[in-house]
Amino acid sequence: MLSVTKLIVALLSLFSIALLSLTFFIDQDSELNRLIHYYDFGLCMVFLYDFFVQLYKRKKRWRYFYTYGWLDLLSSIPVVDQFRYIRVLRIVRILRIVKSFNILYNFIISNKKASLYGLIVFTSTVILILSSSVVLYIEKDVGNIKTAEDALWWSYITITTVGYGDHYPVTNMGRLVASVLILNGIAIFGAIVSYINDRVNTIKRKSSIGE
Repeated sequence: MLSVTKLIVALLSLFSIALLSLTFFIDQDSELNRLIHYYDFGLCMVFLYDFFVQLYKRKKRWRYFYTYGWLDLLSSIPVVDQFRYIRVLRIVRILRIVKSFNILYNFIISNKKASLYGLIVFTSTVILILSSSVVLYIEKDVGNIKTAEDALWWSYITITTVGYGDHYPVTNMGRLVASVLILNGIAIFGAIVSYINDRVNTIKRKSSIGE
């Protein structure tokens, strides 16, 4: 059964392929490359979790594993460097979803709220990764965001709108990117609160019906 969650995983897979492709064009010893590998590790954890969920849900688990499950597994292992670019094989999953576009479209139409929350999560993830990468690239030689760890910490305190002030952009472009990330943080936390509120209201309605 197709779901928005599977679409999001497919989109993240495609995005992760783009990230890995970017590493061909940057210095392998640069801080930007280290930052991309940090995010790649996080995405791999999402893919690995998705693999085990799919394996658990399948009635014929060995059939799933021997057909294309093993490809999902190999492409989700971040600690084995030789397997990193096998993630390109996750395009197979993307193609399966495209073939089922009508099912996906009907699901989105009938589950607009769930679809909206899922797309907000995906968009926010992409904005977070791109923002921290751009700021590190721009600020590494002129500001106080010089390392991959600095960029990770800065993006975390920015998206949560805490803003300790120990790391901050000093260029106009960096400040513009920071503004986008702050708005992204407000949007994602608003979506989380809205989702929790919807879930609570759903539980209350079910409880009242049960009574």
